[in-house]
Amino acid sequence: MKNVLFVFLIFCFSLTFISCTEKDEHSKFDVAPSAPSGLTATGGAIQVKLNWNASSGASSYKVYWDNATGVSSSSTAITGISTDYYTHSGLEIDTTYYYKVAPVNSYGTGSLTSEVNATTNKYVSTTTTASGSITVGSDTLSGVYASECLTSASIISYYKYIGYWPSEVIAYGHVFVVTASDSISVELHAFTDTSCSLSSVITKTLSNNVTVGSASGSNYPVTYNNTIQKITVNSTAAETTLEALLNSIDFTVGTEKELSMTGELRYGLWTLSGTTLYLANDSSLIAPTSAGTVPLR
Repeated sequence: MKNVLFVFLIFCFSLTFISCTEKDEHSKFDVAPSAPSGLTATGGAIQVKLNWNASSGASSYKVYWDNATGVSSSSTAITGISTDYYTHSGLEIDTTYYYKVAPVNSYGTGSLTSEVNATTNKYVSTTTTASGSITVGSDTLSGVYASECLTSASIISYYKYIGYWPSEVIAYGHVFVVTASDSISVELHAFTDTSCSLSSVITKTLSNNVTVGSASGSNYPVTYNNTIQKITVNSTAAETTLEALLNSIDFTVGTEKELSMTGELRYGLWTLSGTTLYLANDSSLIAPTSAGTVPLR
């Protein structure tokens, strides 16, 4: 009888131990997960990229955001994020956004991370003075149209490959300026930083005799004559690169150099969408048929 009682007690103890162990294992996920660590925010062209370390037990995440500091669980939330990263797109240019991230599982939303912030890229600026206007269908072009700060690796690699940009260039931007009723300045600005603040090379192509044709949808064929190209090198690296490419020209850092052009006829395609202008790559042979993809505002 004593042996039976002893075995019975051992059996009960074992069941109790197993039961407690199972409870401890399940209790790990019986609460909302803790906040993820390592949240970072990186600004880009009208977007902010967020990255964080995954939280144990999280099935998804919420991103809380605002354009002012003090983000909380009452702020605007983006839900259902199943990865440990997120790109917040469709934002304003040159604007700072603030973020916190919270993990989610079946037991609810966990605690929020510390706040981080990032600023979206800004417009590229120019010293060219705008004047006059050009009629494009029922619309009028006037003033300055500029792109955001851009970092396309293929574009940057191309200009470095042909020897036009030095290795220091890591960002660029486009500018279009109406300078008279039939004249424009189309500009390409290269920079040594991703916020497009530190200039390396500026190229301005001045054209006149602008003639706008009949539209096909919102696409307008145009012709013009290139007359002058103005190049400014703003670093010794740019000076060395351009002098190697154009070996008959002596550049000075910070000084604009004017180069006469032949007045060659160019064919372009301008696309208007509200207050946004798109320029196709022009040609000396035939008008482009595909609209440009870089918005100028």
